[in-house]
Amino acid sequence: MSNLNVSKVSTIYQPVTCENCNLDNLCIPKGLDRQEIGALALLVSRDNIRQKGEAIYHSGSPFRGMVALRSGSAKLVSLDQNGNELVVAFMLPGEIIGFDGVATQLHTCSAVALETVNYCHLPAHKIEQLTINTPNLSHLLLQRSCNELDSQVQMILLSRRSAEERVASFILNISERLRVRGYSELEFRLSMSREEIGNHLGIAHETVSRIIHLFQSRKLIEVKSKQFKIIDKKELFNFYTTYSLNSLK
Repeated sequence: MSNLNVSKVSTIYQPVTCENCNLDNLCIPKGLDRQEIGALALLVSRDNIRQKGEAIYHSGSPFRGMVALRSGSAKLVSLDQNGNELVVAFMLPGEIIGFDGVATQLHTCSAVALETVNYCHLPAHKIEQLTINTPNLSHLLLQRSCNELDSQVQMILLSRRSAEERVASFILNISERLRVRGYSELEFRLSMSREEIGNHLGIAHETVSRIIHLFQSRKLIEVKSKQFKIIDKKELFNFYTTYSLNSLK
């Protein structure tokens, strides 16, 4: 691991705002002009912290507004009729949560930190005020809502595939989302447990572990605790595609 040399030249601390945030091309400001970003910056609450296991909001609570993760990851969970927890989605830095409360003004999921999370919050009562002065914002929020729907459709399609395909798809999905956010697509840390991954994919956590061991034996990935390294991304993709075709024979 290379050492990072830090210059001792004194600098003036500049607080992070919507104008200078390094996630602005992923978060709400993407697609807004400079004046609209300035208006947004005045209404956003920053540097909200939640520790691992703490809720950002709870299922059944009044709609809080939009939450953009600046660092850390979270899971969205819901409860079935028997009170069992269902992991709906995993959220990464730059991604926005809160859409589960837009339709009914009550959150249908709980958002729970998987590790220490730092997030920005655009309160619900300020969204309407902002959309009046920021015409592009309504379009952007609608677009993000449609993206959420597309993700749910993909999960339904994935649920009809084999367990091997589901795990391979999950790893590749995380890899691609990290790549878009400027992180390494080949080496990353998964903050969620095997149980949470299995819950999300609809398979037992023992099956998740077995498949991960299979991928390691095929030299597709390396895993040390929660540190993942994709050795052959193309073959990982080909593996679950080929597996699917073979399973139909």
